[in-house]
Amino acid sequence: MKIRSLIFIFFLISISSALTVDDVEKDVMCVCGCGKVLENCECATAERMRKEIGEMIAKGMSKEEIISELQATYGKEVLVNPPKEGVFLGLWYYPVAITIAGVSIVYVLLKRRGGKWYGDPDETINVDEEYLER
Repeated sequence: MKIRSLIFIFFLISISSALTVDDVEKDVMCVCGCGKVLENCECATAERMRKEIGEMIAKGMSKEEIISELQATYGKEVLVNPPKEGVFLGLWYYPVAITIAGVSIVYVLLKRRGGKWYGDPDETINVDEEYLER
């Protein structure tokens, strides 16, 4: 009886851990040029890619092998999270660099103004009164 229970448990584990197209779609971009993740794209190219992924799963390929195959076919642009190398390295660091540059520019501009944003309202009124008294 215990052996049957163990076999049943292993069977359930293997079914629950079976790779599906949905598992791979989340990590792949559609190559039609829309810029969407494959799971959110409904174009003919996305359907073709899903069929491709389904065939790879049927062959028994793992998720990593499928993603590697798609990357070899379509290039690194197919990955949702591009690798941190080469041109793609900038995708990880440009936002930080631009934020630092923007904050620095705002700081320098505020420092140059020296806190003299507006003229003193009393001085402005007094100047107008002096002009009218002449």
